[in-house]
Formats: sequence, structure tokens, C-alpha cells
Amino acid sequence: MFADTFKFSAEPVTRLNKLVMDTCENLVDAQIASLRGYMGLMEDQARSATAIRDFDGVKGFVEEQPQRFSQLVERLTEDFKQLSVVAEDFRKEAGQLFQPDEKPEAGGTPATPAKQAPASTKKSAASGH
Repeated sequence: MFADTFKFSAEPVTRLNKLVMDTCENLVDAQIASLRGYMGLMEDQARSATAIRDFDGVKGFVEEQPQRFSQLVERLTEDFKQLSVVAEDFRKEAGQLFQPDEKPEAGGTPATPAKQAPASTKKSAASGH
């Protein structure tokens, strides 16, 4: 009996640990992809800078900077969107981990969500009228 109780109570924690590890893995993957993107932007910038040979080269380099800045802002925006998706996925999944509805075999658990109490009350009232 103790083993069953422990298994039931440890299961959400185990799932939460797995979710945290998966989320960390997704964040690391996103950061690596982001780093590669920034390294590519810096590499292009360095190539342009090393290609300067005269005044026209300086002028062309300076004129490229607004476009390069736009690329950087676009990259930052994509990165923040990716991080937002990972964070939102974590929030949703973590919220579902401890829902009492997921364990119908627990039967006697008194904890029910507040949303369901009025619905069951309405059903009882509807069937009584």
C-alpha cells in the first residue's frame, strides 16, 4: 500500500522533472541555433570590414550598416519568439501535470477543480426539475 501511495504521489513530480529537462534541452537547442545565427552575422560583418581597401570600401561598409542592423533585429525577434514558444509550452504542460482529472482511478480524492463543482451542481439541479 505504501508503495502504491508513493508511486501515485511521485508520478507528478517525475513528470515535472521530465518536463523541466525537456524544456532545458529545448532552450539549449534554441540558444545554440541563435548563437550560430549571430556568429554568421558577425562573420559577414567581419568579411565586409576586411574587404575595405579604399574610401569607396568604407563608404559601402557604412551604407550596409542599416541593413545589417535590420538583420540583427530580425534575428533577435525570431529568438524571442522561439523562447516565448518554449516558455508557453512549459507553462501549459506544467499546469496540466497536477490536474486532479488526470487520475480517475484515485476515486476518493476530495480535491476537485472549482470549475467542475458548479457544473455538477447544475446537472443535479437540472435532473431534479
